[in-house]
Amino acid sequence: MKQFNSINFLLKFALVFYSLMLLGTLTSCTDDPLSDLPDYYTLELDGRLDTTNEGLYKLNLVSTNNSEQTIHRVTGQLLNNGEEPYPPQYVDWESSHVWQLSDTTHVIIRRTINVLGEWVNIDTTYVTQFQGNMVPTINPTSVSGTNGEINTIIAPIEEMRGDTLTVRCTFRDLEQTIQFILE
Repeated sequence: MKQFNSINFLLKFALVFYSLMLLGTLTSCTDDPLSDLPDYYTLELDGRLDTTNEGLYKLNLVSTNNSEQTIHRVTGQLLNNGEEPYPPQYVDWESSHVWQLSDTTHVIIRRTINVLGEWVNIDTTYVTQFQGNMVPTINPTSVSGTNGEINTIIAPIEEMRGDTLTVRCTFRDLEQTIQFILE
């Protein structure tokens, strides 16, 4: 009799277990009605500046004592079937311009406060090891965010004034290009 009870218990347990598995499979299939749609991505870019009649963005270069670069954000939107992509997706960026580092990239001055409470320079170090390195004018990768928003930073320098900077964004087989006149 004891053996019959244990077999009966195992059969009931297996029936409940398989019923729960089947129920879980059925509900997980119906949770997302878009799960059967194929991916259809769209990509748009915005230079966030005034444009010329030809559709080129106008970027005014403004260098300061601290930096010869002009920092500007380029934005856009990556959507999948008209919705924010999930999971977030990486996009690649490239630009037509790079620049080369000169002899001295940084000057480091070590300072301390003397007994009178005044700043005193102790020593100066010149960082020169990067001479000749090429510097891109754009961050190469970004990740889609809320509502599919994508962003990157461009940073052209004063020597590029008068040039037309081309920015290209790619995602899988999609590609968008915008251009900036550097004024």
